Amino acid sequence: MSEYRKQLFAGFLGLLYLTTGLAAFIALISPEIELFALLGISGDPAMGFISIIIGLTLIFGYRELSKGIHEGVAYLHVGIALALVFGLIWLLSTGAGFATLAIFEGEEITFEMIREAIVPQLYLAVIALFGFIVWGREFSAGLLRD
Repeated sequence: MSEYRKQLFAGFLGLLYLTTGLAAFIALISPEIELFALLGISGDPAMGFISIIIGLTLIFGYRELSKGIHEGVAYLHVGIALALVFGLIWLLSTGAGFATLAIFEGEEITFEMIREAIVPQLYLAVIALFGFIVWGREFSAGLLRD
């Protein structure tokens, strides 16, 4: 049952990342789509590329696990790690920008600024964090084996 849950998680999160990555490229071509602005998807090609890479990694994990190949778990772990690393990078970058505004420029941080800073890299990383919490011991045990 645990392998089935991993398979579902990898497929679900992989599709979300692929969708947001493709949407970022669509937003680059056609920025007037309101749904993208609501979800925090901008026409940022770097974010789109990173999202597609993370999504493909997770989809490969889904594919391997659906074939009954246990090595698909490695793709799942790498996809989760990538999602967490890039989510943390975005969080630190955004926090540094807000700190600069507040400390050096004396600007007030508004709700609108915070809403614009919430992008798919952040809220999808929260979903990946749940996967890490559930399978974190298995992930770290694989790193410590001889």
